[in-house]
Amino acid sequence: MAPSEIYKSFYTSLFTSLWALVFARLFTPQRVSKRDLSGQVAIVTGANSGIGLSIATQLARQNATVYLACRSVDRGRKAAEDIVSRVGEKSEGKVHCWELDTSSLTSVRRFCDRWIQEGNEIDMLVHNAGIASPPANSPTATKDGKDLVIVTNFLGSFLMTHLLEPHLSNTARVVLTSSTGHYSATRLLQPAPSPHPQTFLSNLRKCIGTKLNLGSSSAPAYAHSKAQQVLFAHLLQRRFSSDSDHQCSAHSFTPGFTSSAIFGKFDVSWRTWLTNPIFAVLKATERYVAADTDQGSRTGSWLAAEGAAHGGGGYWEWQVKRTSLVEFLRGVLGEEEFMKRSREEWGRWEEGVEIEWDMGVKYDS
Repeated sequence: MAPSEIYKSFYTSLFTSLWALVFARLFTPQRVSKRDLSGQVAIVTGANSGIGLSIATQLARQNATVYLACRSVDRGRKAAEDIVSRVGEKSEGKVHCWELDTSSLTSVRRFCDRWIQEGNEIDMLVHNAGIASPPANSPTATKDGKDLVIVTNFLGSFLMTHLLEPHLSNTARVVLTSSTGHYSATRLLQPAPSPHPQTFLSNLRKCIGTKLNLGSSSAPAYAHSKAQQVLFAHLLQRRFSSDSDHQCSAHSFTPGFTSSAIFGKFDVSWRTWLTNPIFAVLKATERYVAADTDQGSRTGSWLAAEGAAHGGGGYWEWQVKRTSLVEFLRGVLGEEEFMKRSREEWGRWEEGVEIEWDMGVKYDS
């Protein structure tokens, strides 16, 4: 794609997404997949509420066997009972709950070890678990010093995909719930920033933040984690495509501004308006503007059910493929530089979860 075309495509997608944040309720409802998923197995993380619960419910309606991977087993079991009550007798014995906390790499490894011992071949792996910010009055980093938002939203899913890859079916679909917020990620595939010199204004801001106990904003980490998901789907598809024996596909999507549990977990105070003003606005306007959870989840369940038929590696919104930040960077940087930086990023992911996983992609893929 020529430079002028990539800019046009990117900004069209960006402004369309921003428009959708406000007017999604006026859009034509998305279609529901009718594909019969009998005999297929799905894992949906963060499935006890919100987008994850809606995706799991839809896949169960289509006769899939669904595993809810949830941090709270009690809430997960209640969600499983809720799905069975909605779907009916055909789902009895086919909706299960296993414990998984994506903010803990130990928990991810434990879940995958159990799956290797007890689970079946996986046809749909939906990475939906995530947080907008650390819970109130809780640490912002994991015990080993990693950013809690990055681990919860992305690194846990990266590790999980690696560990379960041998157990994916030949036509498996891997789906990641990203966000329109990924467009605001400024660090993706960029050189490490040089330290900023200390100035009077920077010291003043730091002093005020300390006095008011403002803390730091989680918005940059959230945006970066969502951009990482989009990049991972793109690179994972390249990995899948390099193996002619498999027809697996990888996809990312945004549910848009959807009324979901993620806002229920987000506490808003006067400090929030100073540190995370965008999240504060979304929280304040959710009941008036946000699309309902069922609509927000439909692109995800549709991709999980039949994504391979629409090509992998893309970023979707309202069942339409958009030009993501990743595709924009690919066009601006050029293929060779894009792949060079992508390999470096992949290497940082490997280091972050302490694995070796060959990206398996040549520059000319």
